[in-house]
Amino acid sequence: MKKTFSLAMLIVGTIIGAGFASGKEISTFFGDKISPIIAPIVGVGIFVLCYLFCTIGRTFKGKDFGEVNQKMFGKAHVMIDIILLLNSLIVLSGMLSGMDSLLDTILPISPAYSIISGALCAVIVAKGLSGLLKGNSFIVPFIILFIVLVCGFNISSPIEAPCLTPPDLPYSALYICMNIMLASTVLTTVDEKPKTVFWASAIAAVIMTALMLIIILTLNGSNTSGSDMPLVSIASGTDKALYYVAVGAVATSIFTTMMTAMNGLSSWLAPLTGKKFAVIASLLLGLTVGNFGFANVVAYLYPIIGLFGFIYVIASVIALKRPSFEKLLDKRNRKVHNGGKKA
Repeated sequence: MKKTFSLAMLIVGTIIGAGFASGKEISTFFGDKISPIIAPIVGVGIFVLCYLFCTIGRTFKGKDFGEVNQKMFGKAHVMIDIILLLNSLIVLSGMLSGMDSLLDTILPISPAYSIISGALCAVIVAKGLSGLLKGNSFIVPFIILFIVLVCGFNISSPIEAPCLTPPDLPYSALYICMNIMLASTVLTTVDEKPKTVFWASAIAAVIMTALMLIIILTLNGSNTSGSDMPLVSIASGTDKALYYVAVGAVATSIFTTMMTAMNGLSSWLAPLTGKKFAVIASLLLGLTVGNFGFANVVAYLYPIIGLFGFIYVIASVIALKRPSFEKLLDKRNRKVHNGGKKA
């Protein structure tokens, strides 16, 4: 049960970064008025893909996602690694710049916020996956509580909820794949029993569905979709104490996603530089690219990550099916060969 909970919190912590907890991701992908039906659609997608990538990790077994990709894609793994590397760097940079953008509203001393949070993140990541699991198990429940509190005071349930539109389905697919791109760098290194993976994925999917639903209902009742961080803007206009709760929630969610992004980037660099230097190099790269800005990353680069993620998911499904196909083909060949002998 403890392993199941830890894995579920790792999945949730990876997805609810600054973009999700602030509402910016959701408003960017789905617009001003969002159909509540999108929440369960995304939840089902998260369950399926989390289970898929944990299964891939158990099937191909590797010490890091680079090794897993090499086993899955052979010589083509270099291209996949580069895509995942860029994804981790983009997300890490967005989280670091997001921390500065968020906390500067209280006391403008950036880039101190990104440097301090990035250094703390590097210490946790240097300890490996166990550090990520422990960190998320402690942090994520508080993030969930904060989001519920912020949305609970501002939630709106219109009499006529927006209907699902044709573009919502492809946008949902891109949104799910975008989040899974980052999570896959960790999930493919998880080697747990199928039962543990199933329930952890299910728990994470239910939590994400519920959180996304209340965020959608909150955004639909406001006019803050154009803001860098809509939920924070909503809280600032409601109550000062609630505003600080919102800032705390988003800052904490930034940190959990920052851990996963840095873990993915440093895992790729580790064979070239060593684990400790890889973590330091990841931090320096993230701080450098972070000058692009949080809002720009979410608006312009996240949809591209979603497209890459969709391609990666399809390629991964094909790769996962290949061992089963080869095993079946080998079995049939042996059957034909044995049959020939009897004849």
